[in-house]
Amino acid sequence: MYCKDLRVIDRELSDILLVDNAAYSYAAQPDNGIPILPYYHGKSDYELKALENYLLGLVLAKDIRLVNRKTFQLHRYRNYYDEPEQLVEELYLEEEGKWLNDLFIFSW
Repeated sequence: MYCKDLRVIDRELSDILLVDNAAYSYAAQPDNGIPILPYYHGKSDYELKALENYLLGLVLAKDIRLVNRKTFQLHRYRNYYDEPEQLVEELYLEEEGKWLNDLFIFSW
C-alpha cells in the first residue's frame, strides 16, 4: 500500500484532487480524494464520464475539499474502520431521509 501525501506538491490543497480506485492512496488528505471504480468495460464503462461531469461541476469551487467532503463523506470512514457495514447503513439511512424529506416538500 502506498499513501500519496499531496503536501509535497507546491500548490494549495484547496486546488488539488487525487482520483484513485484505492482509497488508501488519499488517506492523508481524504477530502482531496475522488474514489473511482477500476476501468474494465471499454465503451460501456461509465466511470470516466461520471468523473468528467463531477470535475466540470468543481470548476467554480473555491475549495474543492468542501465539495468533496459533502459529496463523498470520506472523512467518516475513519470512525468505522472495524464496522464498515454500520457506515454504509448510516449513509443509506441519511440518503433515504433526504429523499423522504424532498418527497414531503414536493407533496405540499
